[in-house]
Amino acid sequence: MHDKPGQSLIIGTTLVALIILMALIGWRIMEYRRVQTVPILMYHHIGPAESSAWCVPPDVFERQMKFLHDQGYTSILPDELAAHQRWGSPLPRRPVIITFDDGYLDSMTMAEPILRKYGLRGMVYLITCCVGEAPDQRGQFEDADCLTWSEVRAIRQRGTLAFGGHSHSHQNLAVAGDPLSLIWECYQQISRNGGFAPDAFCYPHGEYNARAMDAVRRTGFSTAMVCEDTVARTGPGVNLLALPRISVMGGRHRFGITRERDKEAANEIVARVRHEGIPIEVAPCLKGLTDNTAGAWLPARTFGNGTETEWRWTLKTPSDRDQPLSLELWDHNRILPLYP
Repeated sequence: MHDKPGQSLIIGTTLVALIILMALIGWRIMEYRRVQTVPILMYHHIGPAESSAWCVPPDVFERQMKFLHDQGYTSILPDELAAHQRWGSPLPRRPVIITFDDGYLDSMTMAEPILRKYGLRGMVYLITCCVGEAPDQRGQFEDADCLTWSEVRAIRQRGTLAFGGHSHSHQNLAVAGDPLSLIWECYQQISRNGGFAPDAFCYPHGEYNARAMDAVRRTGFSTAMVCEDTVARTGPGVNLLALPRISVMGGRHRFGITRERDKEAANEIVARVRHEGIPIEVAPCLKGLTDNTAGAWLPARTFGNGTETEWRWTLKTPSDRDQPLSLELWDHNRILPLYP
């Protein structure tokens, strides 16, 4: 009995398709299981206030965005992280998520142009009771102007900034009597006035409990941010409704570093560091050592206004003393440089 014409071709094509499908499934499983760091940066204001922990000066913000761009980071949105965790959708080599809490006007006037300049995107979390329909109905939060719905719609069309929910009234959902109603109202406001169904949420004050998390899930949000000040990681066991973020501290920070050569013993580097500005936690890194291209790190410590400290490095070889060394200061998660 002979095969019908073309039957062998159909069988062969089907086998090839099955092989490709199995390979794709295997690749997606491997991608899902691979652990990758995803820094999620938390901003509030971008503006000139130099004495506020929640207001990053525009020139500092631009320097940070340029650094991310130059270091090869690619900004993603929370839904891309969710797709990676659920279906193994690939992430870029160095992903970063840039978030802005509260929905302030300066996310449009200050942050959006800088992000666009460096080819980055960001996520703004809206307190929906503070969003007016038009500029003459502009709301405020903590004495600062917020975006309007007409601005939200226009910004979203431009594509640099996306929007999620930050509850309706910024009430602490961990102690709220009915977190579902506050979260649902936020979702409805964005859907009705913003013209899209939001999928990203951020807990007010970073506070949440099992009831709040369940309310976020039931409402339809696929991700939710907290404030644990640590780097997020992919892989099995990640809770998409409790993603940690790195607090990017605002204010103007002025550092001074002096090499204390008269205090140095053999094979030792001593540096004195001074700081002016609101308290901030920093991690020091000595660059230029012959045996460590990444630099030598010491534990992070917190500086207050007017703080001075002395850091000492013990070198492995005498030749290290002859190298051109430099001391860098980074945030304590070692993501963004603070000095120089």
